[in-house]
Amino acid sequence: MTLGTAENNCVVCILLFCINSSKNYILYVVDYLTMFGRGKIKPGDHVFVVHNDHEVNNIIIGKVQAVNGDKIKINGTKIKPVGLLERVKAGGAIGRPREVLENPDPNNCIFMLIDRVETEIFGEEVNQKVSKTTWINERRYYVLDGWIKENLPDIFALVLSAAGDERLEARTMLLEKMNSIYEKDLKEHLYAVARSTKIL
Repeated sequence: MTLGTAENNCVVCILLFCINSSKNYILYVVDYLTMFGRGKIKPGDHVFVVHNDHEVNNIIIGKVQAVNGDKIKINGTKIKPVGLLERVKAGGAIGRPREVLENPDPNNCIFMLIDRVETEIFGEEVNQKVSKTTWINERRYYVLDGWIKENLPDIFALVLSAAGDERLEARTMLLEKMNSIYEKDLKEHLYAVARSTKIL
C-alpha cells in the first residue's frame, strides 16, 4: 500500500466517523493539513515565527516573500511581549503565561496579546533551523494582524490592570472598539477573548 493510498483510507475512515457520530464533527481543510502535513513553506504563505532575541522570544507574523533553502524572507510585524515579560519578572504571572513566553505558538500567543507589546515592521530573512516557523492560514494571520493594528493589546492591558472607575472607563473604551470593528473573524475572536477574560 502506498503512502497516498493509506492517507486516502484514513480520510475516508475519519469522514465515516464524523457522519455516524452523534456529535456534530466537521472536518476542515486545516484539520487534514494538521494530520498529514502540508509540505514546505513557500512564497505567498503566511507564517508565525518564534524569534529568540537576547533570550526573549519575540514573535513575527507575516507573508513569505522568498525561500532560499532554510532561509525565508518575510514581510510582516515583529512583536515583543513587554507587558507579559514585566509581569513574569515581577512574579505576577505564573503557570501558563510563563509557559507561553517560553514556547509561544499561534494558539497560545493570545496571552501575549492581551498585554502591552512593542511592535516594528519586519522585512528580513529568518532561518527556519534557528527560528521555529509555523504555517498559518490567511484568516488566522489577518486576525493576529488586526489585533495589532487595532491597538487591542494596550486596550486589554488597561482593562485588566485597572480597578474601580478606571476599569469601568477602560471597559467602556473596549466595548466601543469592539462595536466599531467590522471584520467578522477579528470581531468574533475579540468577543471570545473578552468573555474568557471575564470582561464580558
